[in-house]
Amino acid sequence: MIILGIEAATRVASVAIVSDEKILAEISQEAKLTHSETLLPQIEKALKIANVEKVDAVAVSIGPGSFTGLRIGLATAKSLAYAWQIKIIGVPTLQAISYHFPTNNAVIIPLLDAQKSRAYFQKFKACKPLSEIEVKNIDEIVTSAGEIDSEVFLCGEMLNKIKVELPPNVKIAPINCRMPRAVNVAMCGKDLLDAGEISNVMNMEPLYIRRSEAEELWEKRQK
Repeated sequence: MIILGIEAATRVASVAIVSDEKILAEISQEAKLTHSETLLPQIEKALKIANVEKVDAVAVSIGPGSFTGLRIGLATAKSLAYAWQIKIIGVPTLQAISYHFPTNNAVIIPLLDAQKSRAYFQKFKACKPLSEIEVKNIDEIVTSAGEIDSEVFLCGEMLNKIKVELPPNVKIAPINCRMPRAVNVAMCGKDLLDAGEISNVMNMEPLYIRRSEAEELWEKRQK
């Protein structure tokens, strides 16, 4: 089975073509261009590199993350799934990041930007969630990670916002394992697909977790 992975939840736009245990193509770009300008050209290029015209399923990162990026990524994935009449799988972004570390020896905590010095985070071991998705102050997350009776790796886009000293058991992930990648989305999507978790192209929604700044501002003005 050939799966197209799409990642647009953060400032990184990434696409990948994965076939069973092979990575046929992967393109990642962190640039000032918006995802609406980069995703489709990346997909076209990845399909050409992989030498395939059509895929069997599309796996897309559904959040949490950038509201705009999530909408663009999901709209792109849904359009392709509808046009090609293929399966679509919504992949939680934090879980996709945990696929950098398929190990039972460490707890993985990805941190994604939730604004105002806060981060979306979730704990994983061997790519399986140990907790629900939460939003907390970044330094609070780091401090509480020190209480875990295990080695902990922090990854994601908010590592440069950490102000407190890292506890002895907490480490920063290597640079190549920090950010979301489309190949991880595709791999996680394959596991979800094998488990029978297929999304509905007509009613898929991003996993926002919190309200947008615009919604919060509107509510504040109404009060």
